[in-house]
Amino acid sequence: MIRNIVFDMGEVLYHWFPDIAFRDYPEEDGRLLYDALYGSPDWQRLDRGDIDECDIIPLAEARVPDRLKPEIRRLARWYELTGPVEGMEELCGELSEKGYSLYLLSNTSRAFHEFRSRIPALRYLKGEYISADHGLLKPDPAIFRDFLGEFGLTAEETLFIDDWAPNIEAARSVGMDGIVFDGADSLRDALRDRGLL
Repeated sequence: MIRNIVFDMGEVLYHWFPDIAFRDYPEEDGRLLYDALYGSPDWQRLDRGDIDECDIIPLAEARVPDRLKPEIRRLARWYELTGPVEGMEELCGELSEKGYSLYLLSNTSRAFHEFRSRIPALRYLKGEYISADHGLLKPDPAIFRDFLGEFGLTAEETLFIDDWAPNIEAARSVGMDGIVFDGADSLRDALRDRGLL
């Protein structure tokens, strides 16, 4: 029986568009900015907690022409350029009212603690597990085992929701159930199919 429902953040509770560089800039500039920041190995180091936002900005700036350096600082604060995923605050509220314990498990930097107030669904969650605080990244199964231990949860009673299938597969490898997220409406249907709503 599922008692705990765990959400990824990016593209589940809050929009994370790594292609925002292409949306706001000409294609060639967008590629330079994307590769310098989101596509660099430093982005994973940021999410693992090895470096912080103040460290990644000069590293990324060194990879772009002078005219694009100011844009790196803007794009590093991607959370100011997006917003909550539609329908998820309401759905989390319904699940909380039904008695499920809700949690967050996300690959993200320590900047999360600065921007978490932008994510209204978090008010329904009992706990938050951020990769940068623990030095682990999805889809490593170790992060799921550590998460379960952190909150004293049983894998078989825990459902994980993420927009990337390899993360769901990793959660299943430690005994959790999983749903690949494709919008609040489809998640609602999937939860109903499981008898959870």
